[in-house]
Amino acid sequence: MKSIVAILFLSVFWSALFIGLGVFTGWLTLAAPVDWMVNPVATLYQHLRLSVIPFGCLIFLYGWLILKIRGRLDAPGTMLSDLTFLDRLLNITISMFFGVGVIWTAIGMETALMRALNGIGQESEAAALTAWGLLERLVNGGLLLALSTTVFGGVCGYSFRLLKVVLIGRRWDRFVLGEDNG
Repeated sequence: MKSIVAILFLSVFWSALFIGLGVFTGWLTLAAPVDWMVNPVATLYQHLRLSVIPFGCLIFLYGWLILKIRGRLDAPGTMLSDLTFLDRLLNITISMFFGVGVIWTAIGMETALMRALNGIGQESEAAALTAWGLLERLVNGGLLLALSTTVFGGVCGYSFRLLKVVLIGRRWDRFVLGEDNG
């Protein structure tokens, strides 16, 4: 556990150092809007829209499975087959974060393209449409949804893989190897 804490600390330290150097040298400019701090739920919905429903269900399922596995690891008489079944369910749940991100990326891209191309077949509409107008249609039509769900699904998927190892890894190894927890 000490090595995991050290790894996480060093990762945050080096990230902060490189970001600080980037800002200090002028290579990076950080400009974060304050709106997300005032109403984070509205900002989350603005970027993820209805994908919050499957993502929320998966987060709940992930937490429930982690608690269930941790409870079973401490319970006497637990069968290895019960734990491996729960572990497979947990792995599928983690993989589904990537899947939901990819599916909602496709939905967002399709919506963006349909909205951007809507009415362009008419000559008057095509002549009046500028590059900025087309970009605005793409962005408001679903491009931000596509990008946000891709990032959110990937970040959650990889983070939950790491958390699984941190939260149940050592106990799992001790159980499988038959070592005493003392």
